[in-house]
Amino acid sequence: MIKIEKTPYYSYCIGSLPKGCELCVQGLKSVFFITGLCSKTCFFCPISDHKRFKDVVYVNERPTFEDKEIIKEIKLCSSKGVGITGGDPLLRTARLEHYIELFKKTFGTRFHLHMYIPLNHVLKVNMKSLYKLGLDEIRFHPDLDLKYEWERILQAKKYDWDIGIEIPVVPKKEKEIKELIDYVSDKADFINLNELELSDTNFNKILAEGYRAKNEISYGVKGSEELALKLMEYIIEKKYKLSAHYCTTTLKDRIQLAGRLKRRAKNVKKAYDIMTEEGLLIRGAIYLKELEPGFAYRKKLAELTDKQKKELAEKLEKLKERLRNSHKIPAKFIGIDHVKYRILLDTIILQEIKDEIDYKCAIVTEFPTYDMFEVQVDFL
Repeated sequence: MIKIEKTPYYSYCIGSLPKGCELCVQGLKSVFFITGLCSKTCFFCPISDHKRFKDVVYVNERPTFEDKEIIKEIKLCSSKGVGITGGDPLLRTARLEHYIELFKKTFGTRFHLHMYIPLNHVLKVNMKSLYKLGLDEIRFHPDLDLKYEWERILQAKKYDWDIGIEIPVVPKKEKEIKELIDYVSDKADFINLNELELSDTNFNKILAEGYRAKNEISYGVKGSEELALKLMEYIIEKKYKLSAHYCTTTLKDRIQLAGRLKRRAKNVKKAYDIMTEEGLLIRGAIYLKELEPGFAYRKKLAELTDKQKKELAEKLEKLKERLRNSHKIPAKFIGIDHVKYRILLDTIILQEIKDEIDYKCAIVTEFPTYDMFEVQVDFL
């Protein structure tokens, strides 16, 4: 008997998870944000302001257009695949095709690639090209109010890849979502129903639509989960041969992101780092006077010129050698951070020497991501 099953990942499903989701819940997928350009203006879009409608490339938290940096980041996360997203990836088709080809060539044909796209730029020619290059799974974001676009899904149906529908569950759109399910029931392999999510970018727009958070500690919108489960019951009642997965905000934070962070932490951890059970890194930090943490710290880092970066790197190299020699610090217990331009070292050693050096010192707890986002900074 077909029924809704609760997964170990704070989600619910009918049938089996799509391959992309199977890898995702294990923390084995990197997120490749190929462009922020998009012709849609969905009120629920959670993309941050520094990405939305901007032609930027991010792999996980790392901004870069460099192939070698993108490959490096994927390797640091021990990923077995990539989820390609945007914006609308089809607005940068040449870039998209380049990276699909690069990923398959670098990691092999079994390296799993899935992609999220709206329907308005889906054409026969780009579907054929993406399939030939090796895209394994395609996930469409249909506009519930533009039914005439839905037939574009048929352009993908011609090829032997996994076809999915992925949409946020908007509580007031039950009728429209059921109509979409009816339409795709014999055209797609699965449907992913995502919990409607609040973000810094969409918060005001979602509130303006009359929605609220389901509780004080959740980013999920009240009513989204209830409708998702109702829609899954609808799929069962209609006897559609359509796998379905309700993906919660909890899954994204506690499972998907946490799994990737733990894998990356193991790969980037240095001898001077302490790794927590959650994959956070605790380390000692010594800051140059011109880049001490404080007001507009991140802004200062972002605005550094190449000349300034070179000068800071030279200062840090001299400081590191001076500290090593004067305090007999083994090389493996001290290093230079070329992202935030500071010295990193063993916390115990820092505690011992902090009173003997004229620099701002701190014990920091950070994500193991490229941007090393600070969770806690304790100045000494």
